[in-house]
Amino acid sequence: MAAYYTEQAYDAPSATIWSFLTDFPSWPEWFPQVSAVHFEGAAEPSDGSQLLALGETPDVWTRWQIVEWTEPHVLACEHLESNSPVSPYVDAAYLRFELKDDEEGCTLEVEIGAEGRGIIGDFFLGMTLGSEVRRLLPRIVDAFSDYVIRTAAGP
Repeated sequence: MAAYYTEQAYDAPSATIWSFLTDFPSWPEWFPQVSAVHFEGAAEPSDGSQLLALGETPDVWTRWQIVEWTEPHVLACEHLESNSPVSPYVDAAYLRFELKDDEEGCTLEVEIGAEGRGIIGDFFLGMTLGSEVRRLLPRIVDAFSDYVIRTAAGP
């Protein structure tokens, strides 16, 4: 499985950053190519909860399941299904956010991983998704940081 990783330090404790990270309706403000995130069946997020992320157009969607919810430190989701054009080539995928407290605040670590379906899927993901994810991760962290600053500053 190919995995890509980045991190960002914040001058705030993990509980503060966690509140921004787990405000799922706000994800379209900082997560590229996501127009909405909805819970399916559960009122509150927890292990096993399912999320439906809509793409830039509502006819493209991806369903994720929270596989680790350790407040205020870890949010990990696994890809269940999608109707995106890349989906037939993906055997497994995950998205993991981890917040680690330190003396000055906390560090957010973001990891995205995917495994292709067969040799062609591995090649396709390596050639396309790999380069896209390497560009996407800094955009996610930068946009999230901008969102945190804007929101914390208030109106």
